[in-house]
Amino acid sequence: MNKRHGNTAALLLGLLALGSSAAALTGCSAGAGEPQELVRFGGVSARGVFAVEMEVDGGVIPLNEPFELGIILRSGQDPTQPLSGRTLLVEGWMPGHGHGMLRRSQVDDLGDGHYRVRGMLFHMPGEWELRVKVIETRTEDDFLIVEDDQVSFEVNL
Repeated sequence: MNKRHGNTAALLLGLLALGSSAAALTGCSAGAGEPQELVRFGGVSARGVFAVEMEVDGGVIPLNEPFELGIILRSGQDPTQPLSGRTLLVEGWMPGHGHGMLRRSQVDDLGDGHYRVRGMLFHMPGEWELRVKVIETRTEDDFLIVEDDQVSFEVNL
């Protein structure tokens, strides 16, 4: 196994373990309409371009109250490489209802791969997806390259 694939495999295993921990924390203790403890989410984007770690401020996603998220963004190919200067679009989506949140979140780039998401609000109980889309714009050989990838996490309130 070459170094690049070894790093990616290590990152995937670590994020899977992190995701399993987050899933264990959500458990079945909270009923529909009650906030659940969701300390952290982690995953690699659909095409493996980006790795996302996300923490809910206060460890709880409240129902019908604003909350904030902290995100650490890294390269999907090299988990030691933090990624700043990217555009992040973060939203809540209810796939069963075909709609999202009633407000648009705001994302601040804090540097060194750290981002702050403000203005999240899940306004009704049910199954939600917490979606993170990452957009990178760069110039290579006088060409403008725009690359995007996304990851989502299930949330049940």
